Amino acid sequence: MAPSFGCKCEERQKPIAERNWLILKYRCHYSAFAGYHRTWSKYSTVICKTCGVSGRTKADYVDTLKALGKIG
Repeated sequence: MAPSFGCKCEERQKPIAERNWLILKYRCHYSAFAGYHRTWSKYSTVICKTCGVSGRTKADYVDTLKALGKIG
């Protein structure tokens, strides 16, 4: 399964600065192969606080969300 962030609610129609999205993991992942230590990744994990959908993405908008302080 390919990583994706599949939020389909009204939040996707808003400008990025107004979206109710939160970054759970910024450009990293944790895996059993790395002993569950933080490992760098191109992907970030994002959640929509409106509909509850979460997923991984490597889209550039995560940098904008981080700059806005939307990291949980």
